[in-house]
Amino acid sequence: MTAQLTLGVIGHVDHGKTALVRALTGIETDRLKEEQERGLSIVLGFSWIETTDGIIDLIDVPGHEDFVRAMISGATGVDGIILLVAANEGIMPQTREHFDIARLLGVDRGIVVISKADLVSAQELEQTIERIGAFVHGTQLESAPVVVTSANRRLGLDDLRTELEALQMPVDRPDGRDFYLPLDRVFTMRGFGLVATGTLRGGTLRSNARVEIMPGGVPATVRALQIHGSGTTEAHPGQRVAVNLRNVKREDVRRGNTLASPGLLTPTRRINAELDLLDHHEEPLRNSTAVRLLIGTTEAMARIRLLDKRELEPGGTALVQLRCDRDIATHAGERFLIRSYSPMRTIGGGRILEVNARRHRRFDESVTSRLRATAGGDPVEILSKLLAEAGTQGVDTDEAAERLGLADDALDPVAGELDAVLIDDDTLVERAAFDSLTERLIAALEAFHEANPQQRGLTAGSLRSALEDSPPEEVVRQALAGLGSAGRIESDRGMLRVTGFDPLAGLSEHERTVSDRIERMFLDSGIQPPPPAGVMGNDRTRRKLFQLLLDSGQLVRLRTYERGSNIVLHAAVLRDVEAQIKAQYPYPEQFALSQVRDMLDSTRKYVVPVMEHLDAVGVTVRLGNLRRLRQQ
Repeated sequence: MTAQLTLGVIGHVDHGKTALVRALTGIETDRLKEEQERGLSIVLGFSWIETTDGIIDLIDVPGHEDFVRAMISGATGVDGIILLVAANEGIMPQTREHFDIARLLGVDRGIVVISKADLVSAQELEQTIERIGAFVHGTQLESAPVVVTSANRRLGLDDLRTELEALQMPVDRPDGRDFYLPLDRVFTMRGFGLVATGTLRGGTLRSNARVEIMPGGVPATVRALQIHGSGTTEAHPGQRVAVNLRNVKREDVRRGNTLASPGLLTPTRRINAELDLLDHHEEPLRNSTAVRLLIGTTEAMARIRLLDKRELEPGGTALVQLRCDRDIATHAGERFLIRSYSPMRTIGGGRILEVNARRHRRFDESVTSRLRATAGGDPVEILSKLLAEAGTQGVDTDEAAERLGLADDALDPVAGELDAVLIDDDTLVERAAFDSLTERLIAALEAFHEANPQQRGLTAGSLRSALEDSPPEEVVRQALAGLGSAGRIESDRGMLRVTGFDPLAGLSEHERTVSDRIERMFLDSGIQPPPPAGVMGNDRTRRKLFQLLLDSGQLVRLRTYERGSNIVLHAAVLRDVEAQIKAQYPYPEQFALSQVRDMLDSTRKYVVPVMEHLDAVGVTVRLGNLRRLRQQ
């Protein structure tokens, strides 16, 4: 891949940006007839310089106030700037605003160019240089080279080329499978069809790739790609690229849309961000202020919700939530700008921390601490805050990787440092929250035993419902599995109890004797049990103990198709029948009722209700006149 650098050429209207670019490259960036007639750039212009180390893309951005929005879309995604100031006029309003925009977008390198040097005296030129030095003092261009030029007389162009080549260096850009291309131009060309252009911001874009046009989610296919007028099969981050699209209508694509890998972006109206207010803004920014939000090539109206300050003073920084008036497509880490509603001027900007954010209460410390960690960029701290806020609900692994800006396989070591618990391979839960859930499950089960000492326990669903926060089923399931492996709980056919719990422990000696006698009667009779009425008679103690044995699970009332049936078997007898069927007819072997009858050496009177019960509880499946075990 050829080394590449993208520079925005910024400055006040009529300070000679287009003339300078034309003199450097031989390319006319005023491509519209009215631009060439008026000598005023209306839209972005693009050109490039080939150097010994690679290619420098130049984006000539409009300088007039009416076209600042176009300037912003051009400045978004650049690696550096050429700040152009006319020697005969010096620092002007759009010079200041363009420079503010570059600073807010995080542009950290550049060159200062003084144009039209042939129009002033040596003394006036020296004064302009001094004023520019004061203007950039304390900024990212404080130590930048200053080149004096005149496009008309071709003065200083060789010096500028030398400084440009010295400026070029490798730029760290995210590359990989997923791509992201904000569109700054959309048009049709005879013989080609629909063409969209922009600066590729991430990933590798290839010909024949499937794309989504966001935020609408319209699908399309890349027919062909061009870089600097030449066809190519792939484009890399930072490159200016023209994309010829097929399988899409012209009205479905417009400037401000984004081409992205399918599924990469989700339309959003609520964004969490870190916002910087310019220090020369006249007044504090108040909560719920309406602003114009500019992200990439997109513009939307938004209201600012201050999350950690009552108001934001000029020059200050705050955590905010931006609530947009329409869907936009962007992602965490993207830079943005805000402009005042009226009069329109740039007042601040910052960096997106989260997209598709939930609505937050102001001054919520759990939220603001997490967002501060996100702004700080430490992935372990960010994930720690995410997990702490999510509690037992957990965090989806794909969402976590996206918020941290990590590849999926790079998330594992980060989660490992925190000893996070992985649930079903797609959800992370904070270890402390998971351990707390485990103890709360035990406590809830013990409380149930204390309140209901003669019931055998609870189902997993009932135990989950006993917790106030109703944790996800899969998290509870894994916590219960851990408790079972540790020997702290046990399960009897779906009923959970604390290990060692005995629902009959509270019986008197006489009641225990009677209970054992009743239990023995059903155990000894196998699948041909005595009728319950005959066992209980009119004895109140026997009735009470019989019901207790049913509640505790020692005895089981069969679930049959006959509503009036009242057949009761001992649980051990049922377990033995199930074990014999599994041994004799393993899945998926089918068997008839008569085969079970012969195996158990019994009659249809008893075998039919037993098999209907096993069907009802999910042990067996009936297939006409045959059955088989249910697949586990």
